[in-house]
Formats: sequence, C-alpha cells, structure tokens
Amino acid sequence: MAAPPVIVFQVLGQQLPGEVSDEIKKQEGFQHAFFGRKMEDPDTGILCTEWSTREAALAYRSSQLASSLAAAADAPGGGGGGGDKAGTLVLSAPGPWAAVLRAPCTEVFTAFGVEDGFGANAAEFMRSLDGNPPEGYKGAAFGESLADADVDVAGERTARMVLGWTSREAHLEAKAKPGAIQDNIHLVRALREAVDLFHVQFKEL
Repeated sequence: MAAPPVIVFQVLGQQLPGEVSDEIKKQEGFQHAFFGRKMEDPDTGILCTEWSTREAALAYRSSQLASSLAAAADAPGGGGGGGDKAGTLVLSAPGPWAAVLRAPCTEVFTAFGVEDGFGANAAEFMRSLDGNPPEGYKGAAFGESLADADVDVAGERTARMVLGWTSREAHLEAKAKPGAIQDNIHLVRALREAVDLFHVQFKEL
C-alpha cells in the first residue's frame, strides 16, 4: 500500500508572492498548494503544501525556499506566526486533505502534547461527523507530526485536524446545537495538553 501523502503547514504574512508559488510547484514530489489568511487574524497567512513522500516534504522543509518564507514571516510586519505556536508543521496525512481545503471555509484544529490514542479518538470523532453530518459540514482529515522531523514544538507530539464547512458561521452554529459535535467532542478533549483553533478560506495555487 502506498504511503500517505505528507502535508507541510507554514505560518506566513498576508500575501504569498506569485513567483514563490511557482517555485514551490517546481519542487520534486509537489502535489498541491493552498494559501489563505486566518479569518480571526487577517495579518497572518497559512500556506499548506502536499507532497507525495516524506522525503520530498522534508527536502522542501529544509530548503532555502522554505527558510526564506520563514524568515520573511519573522521579519517586522511579516505576520510573525500570529500566535500560532505550531510554526511550521510536517504531518503524515492520510485522508482527503485537498478536498477539505477546497471547502468554502476550513476549520484548523491543532492539538499539542498529544498522547497515544489521540489519533484513534480523532478518527472516531470524524467518523461520527461523517455518519451524522451537521448542516454545512464538508468533510475532515487528520494528521500527526512526523516523529523524526525536527519541527515539533519543544519536543511535543502535535496533531492537526482540518474540517471543511460552507462558512465559519456554519461551524459555530453546528457546535452550539445538539448533535454529532456535542455528542463526541470529548474524544478530542482527551489525551492532549493544549489546543489552537482558527478558520481559513484557502485558495488553491
């Protein structure tokens, strides 16, 4: 069975120059790229790239191209991470990531300090939404940080789940109502230390 694709998330500034997008697409193993700004913090952009292998993803992660993007984000006025302590995150990512990122709005849920069993809980949570989908729900995907990629925050195991919605409001309404989210949210509240959540309207590059 083929290995799952690998996703690289990077926290950037408001814009991604077109020439940078073109260079990323030329890298070996590149599959998809998406960029959008946090709806809660429009000064911060999120770049998400999908790679065919872990080797391709890690080669990009350590490249001068990726380093220059990180340096630009850290510069004054460059976005600076926008409080997203994940920074750059490399995930082994089975599932329909590209389809979810093409949704009108993507919820990005990051769990820090995850323990064994969190991935299974996340899978059960996503199955519950797929089986009883809230209004506006468009699917979900999940990935965990690569154990040997030097990208974890202070040595923590990190996981990220993305959920597609018709709008940010649809997500907020769904979690406020009785249903699959309220019935199963305990699954992703356990076996992790901290959490971050934001919404992005991604555009495919």
